[in-house]
This record gives sequence, structure tokens and C-alpha cells, in this order.
Amino acid sequence: MPEVFDFSKMAKITPRADSWDKVAARIQAKKARKILPFRLFSSLSVAASLFLIAGALFLGLQADANLIPSSTGTADSTENLSWYSELGSGEAVDSFSTPIDNYFK
Repeated sequence: MPEVFDFSKMAKITPRADSWDKVAARIQAKKARKILPFRLFSSLSVAASLFLIAGALFLGLQADANLIPSSTGTADSTENLSWYSELGSGEAVDSFSTPIDNYFK
């Protein structure tokens, strides 16, 4: 069994009158230092997010403006449109048949 300590015979140490105020001031100083970086970092992250969103929207609008072809009325674009419109029609498509097509004939 451990020995029991008797603290009643020890001299009591009295703290200084201003010691509690010093301890409270140190605690408040530590809290103030911890809060400042959090506020600073959170505001910086929000600003960076808004900057990236604005940049993405700006680049997206610029890309949409570049997609509009400048030669919509030229002969080349008319030829390309007619070539694309003829895809899927003609003899080769008419002669191709599937079992479903044969079933419904």
C-alpha cells in the first residue's frame, strides 16, 4: 500500500496579488493569436474561390464567343452542310436491312 502524504505540515505558498491577472492576460493573448490567422485564412480562401469562379466564367464566355463561325455564308460552309445532310441516305442505306426491318415488310 502506498504511503500517505501529510501536506498539513508544509509551508503554504501564497501567490502574488497580480499573478492571476498575468495568467488571464496570457490566456487572452493566446486566444487572440489563434483567432486572427483563422479569420485571415478563411477570408483569403473565400477571395481566392471568388477569383477562380470569375476567371472560369470569363474564360467560358470568351470561348463561347470564339465558337461562332465567321464564315457562315460562304460556299465552303454550304458544301459542308449539304455533305452532312446527305449522310444516312442513298442506295447503301436503302439496301441495308436488319431482321427487324424484314419482319415488318
